[in-house]
Amino acid sequence: MNSVSAVTDPASPKVLEAHGSAGDQLDFDHVYFAQYVTAQVPHFTGMARGHTVRITWENPRHTYHSQVITVGTPGTIDIRIPRMEVIDSIGHTVKVFYTVRTAPGTTLIPSRYLLLHILPQPFDLLAPTLSSDQKTVSVNYSGMTTGYTVRVRATANTLWESDTRPVQAGVTPVFTLPSDWRTNNRGADALINYTVYKSGSGERLMFSKVLRTRIGEVTPAISENFDDIPTQLITVGQRIALSSMTITFLSGNGQMGISNSLTYPPIPGKRSGQLLHLCYQALTAPQRCRIDLKSACSRVRFWQTWTDEATTTAFFYNTAGQLLGERTLLDRLLTPISSNSPQME
Repeated sequence: MNSVSAVTDPASPKVLEAHGSAGDQLDFDHVYFAQYVTAQVPHFTGMARGHTVRITWENPRHTYHSQVITVGTPGTIDIRIPRMEVIDSIGHTVKVFYTVRTAPGTTLIPSRYLLLHILPQPFDLLAPTLSSDQKTVSVNYSGMTTGYTVRVRATANTLWESDTRPVQAGVTPVFTLPSDWRTNNRGADALINYTVYKSGSGERLMFSKVLRTRIGEVTPAISENFDDIPTQLITVGQRIALSSMTITFLSGNGQMGISNSLTYPPIPGKRSGQLLHLCYQALTAPQRCRIDLKSACSRVRFWQTWTDEATTTAFFYNTAGQLLGERTLLDRLLTPISSNSPQME
């Protein structure tokens, strides 16, 4: 039986491999051979059998959500974060938190954040670049010089590793992805990165950030710039039809739609120009809208520009109406929301 016990302000998680007085630093060298690190959900106030929890590991380039775990006997819960998510976070601060659902269909309750600092390597290794035809991978990072070697690794349904090349100043190494690997992994999500080694040093490898792509699906980009769209405000049941999408106001009160930033002064790079404005006026009831894209997409990316002391949750569905995932946004920040789904509600 599911419980609806009150859960208020859940405490932040821990990462068991972290160090420092606040447990907020992680040296990749300390977990170099590990396949994962462990994020621990504490025994938070109100935790009860039947609750579900999920860890979110959010670095500036990608957000990873763990599997959803159902609480049995209340107590700490250990959840694994894959090694590649740690590698992709080297040199960055990661926001680690969990969400709690007390019963099916109830609102997600976010925990406090752990801001985990992943210590940098000697080189800041950018993600590799994949050619538009997905046949070649290029490596380029600041400080490329002789005396080092580089090697590429691509993981999808199967693993491919390149030969090892010497690094030459001013020369961009280019590696060819084998045609049979591309064929065998067509339609699969791939993680591609590279390692750099100081020749003859005996030191450990340095790892690049991760390129994430879907193999064999090169879909033209579709974009919508609200700056060129006149103000349009709608009420429940109405919709706005744009060239790339239809926006439908599903429930709530007041108005929503395309508008400027109201009484707020424009902030360059954030709340300037026209935008899709939820809760156009100061309202206490939540609003729900649905965005239907008019073309098939392999990946969708939106920008959440402002939350104004509120919580926004995006639900991603496929064309069959199946829920693929969700993301709750809390910060008053410019934040990307991305999914592999073709529809967002």
